[in-house]
Amino acid sequence: MKIYVTMYLFALFVFVGAFFTKITLGKESNTKKITKNEQQTVADTDKDVVAIVNGQKITRQDLSNLLIDTYGEDALEVLIRRSLIYQEAEKEGINVTAAEVEQKLKKLVSTEIEDLMRINRIKDKADLEKELAKVGASFEQFEEKLLKKMRKQAEVEILAEKIMTKTIAITEEDLQKAYDLEYGEKIEASQIVFKSRRDAEEALKKLRAGADFETLAKNESIDRASAIKGGKMQPFSPKDTVGKEVASLKIGELSDIIKTDYGYHIMKVTNRKAASNKSYKAVRGELEKVVKNQRYRERIGPWLISLVENASITKNLNRN
Repeated sequence: MKIYVTMYLFALFVFVGAFFTKITLGKESNTKKITKNEQQTVADTDKDVVAIVNGQKITRQDLSNLLIDTYGEDALEVLIRRSLIYQEAEKEGINVTAAEVEQKLKKLVSTEIEDLMRINRIKDKADLEKELAKVGASFEQFEEKLLKKMRKQAEVEILAEKIMTKTIAITEEDLQKAYDLEYGEKIEASQIVFKSRRDAEEALKKLRAGADFETLAKNESIDRASAIKGGKMQPFSPKDTVGKEVASLKIGELSDIIKTDYGYHIMKVTNRKAASNKSYKAVRGELEKVVKNQRYRERIGPWLISLVENASITKNLNRN
């Protein structure tokens, strides 16, 4: 289960910086120590040489070739899209401040860490630190690497958001729908998610025969975020996509099999919460931000595709 995490961390550290040194590990390593004379040799040699290993030179071109072979196509696509976003921002006279970047960066890094922990069933920070120790790092070092790695991403995302937000018009009807979803009645439910309908059908038979829902969710659900809680989900509106499927169920009742983009769900309604007493007027400003963000996320993909399709792009990724 944890092997993927260690490999992910290893790849991250290799890509953004060297971690396997005595200083980073905090203990002796099997790597040959570099003497003062060898350090001087590296310093005095041609700048095209990035390392000397037992007398063998590793050149900047060797490093470049490795990175291009490993990350070339994907990295180039990222750079192309970044360039297009910067060009659009310049046309629109849009800039970002250092404070905006820092705020966005913290959110990106926090989300990255939370996603890593959720996907790999790492329960808390202490557990993550144990995984980091396997590649000779601490949580602080890992976080710092992510901050450096994702800083440019934060800047680009802010620019894209600002550009797109200028094109998004929100109506009162949009806000009212958002109010109903956010502050209206809520359904509390648990779920078990399966990869195939056949698996879901077999599980539904077991549940209808008296199998324990929570135990089945913990053992068989592919949605591990809810599985570790016995299938418990975040409360949702009876008016959203999934909510409509279970809106008529009574507390304690099982749903039929519900297909979504994430798999095949069996849900059990556990409670219902009355609508909030917050007035529409009191939360209208916050709702506008929520709806704009939703529209942005819906449109960012097609917008980027359009930028690429309408741009003049020449690629030359061949190694020298």
